[in-house]
Amino acid sequence: MSGFGLKIVLFLLAQAAALGLVWNQLELEQTEQLLIENLKKYLFELRQRHQMIKKTLHQLRAESGSDGQFFEIHLSVPQRAMALIRRLHEDWPNWMVYLNATEGGEGQIIVAKELRQRLPKREDFIQAANDVHKLQITYNLRPHDQYFRPLNSRDCLALGTYLAHQKNHQDAEEWLKLSLKLYRAGETKNRTSFYKDAQYEHLLYHLGVTKYAQNPSDGDALKLIAKAYALAPHDEQIVDHAQYMLEQRPYFDGCRGAFPTKSHHHSLHCRYYNKGSAFSRLAPLKLEIFSHDPYVGIYHDVLYDTEMQGLIDSTRRRMSRSMVQYEIRQIEISEQRTSKEAPFTEKNDPQLLKRIYDRLKDMTGCDMLRSEHLSILLYDQGGHHDPHVDYHDLYWHPQEYEYHPFGDRQASVVFYLNDVEDGGETVFPKLQLVIPPTKGSALMWHNLRPWGEGDPRTQHASCPVLSGYKQGKAAILCPSVLTLLPSLVAIQWILQGTRDLVTPKDVLSKRLKSLQSHMGHAPLQ
Repeated sequence: MSGFGLKIVLFLLAQAAALGLVWNQLELEQTEQLLIENLKKYLFELRQRHQMIKKTLHQLRAESGSDGQFFEIHLSVPQRAMALIRRLHEDWPNWMVYLNATEGGEGQIIVAKELRQRLPKREDFIQAANDVHKLQITYNLRPHDQYFRPLNSRDCLALGTYLAHQKNHQDAEEWLKLSLKLYRAGETKNRTSFYKDAQYEHLLYHLGVTKYAQNPSDGDALKLIAKAYALAPHDEQIVDHAQYMLEQRPYFDGCRGAFPTKSHHHSLHCRYYNKGSAFSRLAPLKLEIFSHDPYVGIYHDVLYDTEMQGLIDSTRRRMSRSMVQYEIRQIEISEQRTSKEAPFTEKNDPQLLKRIYDRLKDMTGCDMLRSEHLSILLYDQGGHHDPHVDYHDLYWHPQEYEYHPFGDRQASVVFYLNDVEDGGETVFPKLQLVIPPTKGSALMWHNLRPWGEGDPRTQHASCPVLSGYKQGKAAILCPSVLTLLPSLVAIQWILQGTRDLVTPKDVLSKRLKSLQSHMGHAPLQ
């Protein structure tokens, strides 16, 4: 290489090095700017926190608001005493949590922990709340009267919630309405978010619950609950109860006949069903289909009068209160289900039981030997069963197969053993279906989707009996494990794979081996 060429190369290398240095400097300057912006944001948050504490301190001083020399006179007024106890019981523990989560203030945290032992207990607040309510009912005062002016929105919320728990819903509603009015009118307008967190949602929720307790038909009550649920979908104090109450509305609408009238699809029709035994081909069943997805249909005139009377007579003296299963092995009496029931087995009438099993097999194609026992149900006047599903949801909880060795409840059948004078309909709220009980008919539906997952649309309920009584027979059908289980598991595996929700192979293998061991078969390879 010539001397001139070498000079050019050295010049280019020098330029490249200079350019790289400039580029690194620019990158470093940008990094520093980002750090500066981050520090500014931190300072802004500190200022906001400082402003919040300053404003809240001013508010606390205003709420405390009593001169030392008149302190005893101040606390002799029940509503002032209740407000003080509520602040010490509810607000100050929240402040301690806030201080623990905030940098700095170690000395204040130590003092606060020492003083925490002196804070009032729940019993102290209950006594103070009872004193205020005693004044209200004794002198026929209203919450908005001037006498209760010292109470703020949070005080009214606490008092209203307490009265609601005491089943005094009428007075509770008045206090909660006043709390909401104070909140909206600006009593908390300048209040910081420290006090606003979840207060509005809880206000709406408790007011809705109180109105609902007085009148479940109150549309405003459910609107308030729905709004609170939408604002706080992860609040454990709201979610579970709100979901239950919101599910009640379509159930009530169905019982009252408020579902909109639907024009039947051309595929929904009545027909004769004769695909079962030789007897069903000679005397085909009369089938009326209400829904194909999920499948819901009713078979008319499937039981003879003598058979229905035999079922009733054999269980009349053995009826006991129906139980509800909430969790595995947790079965108890519940106001959600107020029927009586008794099992019907071979010990009662083996010939009658065989005839019914044969008819069920004609209707469903299921092997009844692997199904649960028949239960005879009796609903007296007012008897009902709130919305529920029949399946165990083993699809998502395979570990529970050990408690249900024959699988999940594939289908359900309810026989109606008498005509009900008024009420007693079977309602599917999510399908907007209402089926009145007709003597001798059998209502059937599929609880599971084709791949074995429980179908929440099959949620159903029994409306309260208005007049007379309702007698029925329930049959819970499980799949024939020998013939259906492998195909169901295979379909489940394929569909879960397409949804990126694949159950681990060892879980499926364990499930198969457990079920096959109950059948006495060698495990499938």
